[in-house]
Amino acid sequence: MLNVNHISYSCSGGGAAIAARRLHDALLSIGADSYMTIVDGPENERITKFTPKRTLTRLCQREFARHLRRKYAKKQVEGLASLGLAKSGLGAHLNRQSRQILNLHWVNSDMISIAEIGKLKHPVVWTFHDMWPFSGAEHVSELDRWRNGYASPTQSGFDLNRWVWKRKAASWKKKFQIVCPSNWLAECVRQSALMRDWPVTVIPNPIDTELWATVGKARARSELSLPQGTPLVLFGAVQATEDPNKGFSLLAEAMRRVHSVLPDVEAVVFGSDKIDTDFPYPVHFMGRISDESLLKRIYSAADVFVLPSRREVLGYTGIEAMSCGVPVVAFNVSGLTDLVPNERLGYLAQPFEPDDLANGIVSILQNRESDSGKEMSRAVRQHAVNSFGQAVVARQYAALYEKISQTQP
Repeated sequence: MLNVNHISYSCSGGGAAIAARRLHDALLSIGADSYMTIVDGPENERITKFTPKRTLTRLCQREFARHLRRKYAKKQVEGLASLGLAKSGLGAHLNRQSRQILNLHWVNSDMISIAEIGKLKHPVVWTFHDMWPFSGAEHVSELDRWRNGYASPTQSGFDLNRWVWKRKAASWKKKFQIVCPSNWLAECVRQSALMRDWPVTVIPNPIDTELWATVGKARARSELSLPQGTPLVLFGAVQATEDPNKGFSLLAEAMRRVHSVLPDVEAVVFGSDKIDTDFPYPVHFMGRISDESLLKRIYSAADVFVLPSRREVLGYTGIEAMSCGVPVVAFNVSGLTDLVPNERLGYLAQPFEPDDLANGIVSILQNRESDSGKEMSRAVRQHAVNSFGQAVVARQYAALYEKISQTQP
């Protein structure tokens, strides 16, 4: 098998970056020859930092992209908008290197332009961490205009999403091998106007289940100064309370009903600073967590992890919770159906109905000390080991890389 170079803007700080780094580590754990190229973060002998070129052309392209974002993005794109306009020089840099497999991950923030991606000469695997590759400027699409190539305008005038989508269609003539972490995202690719006939494989994101394992609940709560014996509901994400897609407002509404049934319930939130809202129950804000050992204790202290996102590719926080033996309650949408494939592992509520989300939380909390509750915790942990364990996932990627090595010139 050829060596593989993971191309990711960073290797920490967000779900996509963490997924890329964990895949790199997983491949190393099975003896594969894996490297990373990043723009932001520390280097070592296998992680190389690339500095984008500072040419006049690039500066002009970046300024033009800022102008377009300021003028159109707020009105036309929900959340982050990436234009892939500024040429960084990364494509030419990679093309000068010896033959290897390039595994693209999250490559936005001007890491590499749309045009440069289309000119890559090495065999390419692209792991999708959101909807941007087959969409326009948007990373999460609610309107699904990517199905018809943004042919139906939502308003008159310049259409930023369609402009970005057309540049992708013009530049990406060679079909790359796509990897999607969930069946939902793979089905979106197959339905997209841009990539419906590109090869797609479903391989989940990996996690080291030796590292991510349960700490005794009593010990974890003691170390975190959380109450013993109290039902604890956990919620967390990057920008947990700020990002509308993460569903904090839906959880807050659901928790009011949970509190009416279980008056002693308390909540724990990580990934966000404390917010000035009066809750009828105690809420422990843990702040933004970068220490995995601390985060593992937070998961282990909880009785249930709630993942109320509107859309998730798979849900890395859910994988982490499950690795620590914590059942997950989420909505029955997107990649969350792969995360919780059956009721033995948690609860999938009717999409965006806080009352049903509350039903799932209450059900798990009321059974947490019973034999069935303890069996659910064991089943959740085993599901994480069998489905997301780093060796399991690494072997699937290695087989895909081997196939590409043998079939692509």
